[in-house]
Amino acid sequence: MRLAQRRKAAGHSQENLAALLGVDRSTVVRWEAADTAPQPWLRPKLAAALRISVHELDGLLDDISEPTERRDAISDARPSMPIRLSDGPRLDAVVEHLREQWHLLVKTDNLLGPRHALSGVLGQLETINELLATADIAGRPQVVRLAAQYAESASWLYEDSGGTAEARHWSGRALEWAIEANDPLMTSWVLFRRSQQAVPSGNAAQVLGLAGAARRAATDLLPPMRAALDQQEAQGFALDGDESAAHRKLDAAHTWAATDAAGDARTGHGSFCTASYIEVQRAGCWLTLGKPERAISLYEATLPGLPDVYRRDRGVALGRLASAYAVSGEPEPAAMKATEALSIGQEVGSERTLRLVRAVSKTLSGYRQLPAVSQFMRELAAEPR
Repeated sequence: MRLAQRRKAAGHSQENLAALLGVDRSTVVRWEAADTAPQPWLRPKLAAALRISVHELDGLLDDISEPTERRDAISDARPSMPIRLSDGPRLDAVVEHLREQWHLLVKTDNLLGPRHALSGVLGQLETINELLATADIAGRPQVVRLAAQYAESASWLYEDSGGTAEARHWSGRALEWAIEANDPLMTSWVLFRRSQQAVPSGNAAQVLGLAGAARRAATDLLPPMRAALDQQEAQGFALDGDESAAHRKLDAAHTWAATDAAGDARTGHGSFCTASYIEVQRAGCWLTLGKPERAISLYEATLPGLPDVYRRDRGVALGRLASAYAVSGEPEPAAMKATEALSIGQEVGSERTLRLVRAVSKTLSGYRQLPAVSQFMRELAAEPR
């Protein structure tokens, strides 16, 4: 019972917590019913997700007994020795394999969301940490570079899942590893991610400052990264109320727009920043600038062109479109778009989308007599918490 209370206080549903940890929901149910205890190697992750220390977590688990034979089986299932790869070519092959797995996990995230990708990323980070613990001077740089790549992905997945503290932790690790690896492009990308993480605070100066730092970190930015940074700076200018600067940046982003619709980042960071994505972001800027009617028109025109692989992005955009309809005094289309966004948000485990949907519900609370609004409210009320 105490574990369930802590989970709710941290803002997680059982499904969301299970996704963050890479376990089934039934496992979380058993923990909360005191039928079984979390495996020892999972406890640091669980404590981080619940925003408490491992010591505090142990206190919550005092009333859970774990059969000796089960503990022994779990212990036997974990690697007893760290990975040691003294053979350089073999280490190269392992790093290349993990890099290939990263591309697959990026596509999994775009198609299915953080619920399905995060456990894979965290699992690979465990493997990479074992490699870092034993790599020699010659082999360490490529492993550190890979660690930064995975840590940045973990930061993004936690951000989308609603784990703000975890997102900042992993972006910090990514930045540390990128600097150690002397990887300007990754350093730039992590700073870009930090700028994104600053947007919800509404601090335009911080958003723009971090985006500017990302530009300065590397002199050979790839075109998709330039596009991503341009549209990110547009978000900062919109927050600052500078309409003309925001749209100048969005126009500039089109110069560098990506054409990749595969969703696996094989063309480099920022490959999601297609022409349709940029226009979806422009619609978001119109909403930030207090012009929801323009946002509605642009969202409706550009959302059909968003590549199908970016399903999670579609959910976020639908949530913002619902917000635009709601603040424009159009409750029925707001409810219909919010219902679509809710379905995607639940499916992929995107807390960003679900936060948008919950905000729309507050705006629509006075229109429950309308069928579309009533249906939306019922579906939202059934959302697992």
